[in-house]
Amino acid sequence: MTTLFRIHDAITDAGRMLAMLLIGCIALAFSYEVTARYLFNAPTSWANAFVAYFLCASIFLITPELTRRNAHVVINMLRDALKPAGQRRLDVAVRLVAGGMCLFAAWFCFGETIKQYTRGIETISAWPVPKWMVSVFVPYGFFSAGLYFLRQIAEDAPPPPEGLA
Repeated sequence: MTTLFRIHDAITDAGRMLAMLLIGCIALAFSYEVTARYLFNAPTSWANAFVAYFLCASIFLITPELTRRNAHVVINMLRDALKPAGQRRLDVAVRLVAGGMCLFAAWFCFGETIKQYTRGIETISAWPVPKWMVSVFVPYGFFSAGLYFLRQIAEDAPPPPEGLA
């Protein structure tokens, strides 16, 4: 399993790097748009579509990294009120539900992405592109995040008692 985990981590690292690159491209596109619009009175027709497409991709490319780092939004009132054993049980339950929901969302979104591809659906914008090219990042992000939630359960499990290992 460690080989699969390393491959998963490497794919997540690549996704994180691509997400950072896309955020940089978004900043450049907006800067260009503002300059063209307000300094030269020549707004672009492509910048808004470009930013929307790259924003979707960057969000779902970074989601697995945030899950791996356990850096998502958490409200800990219930967890903090529990004793350590209760906290561990709650953590497992939450990760199990979150992982299951992410995997379900990945399956559902993947099906919709396949439909977009087979039907040739395009985005509605001044610069239309095949919609699957934008939405393909959604099932990836959910699937990878779901795997990280399940991995966290396995990684946080207490070691087996002496003699059973």
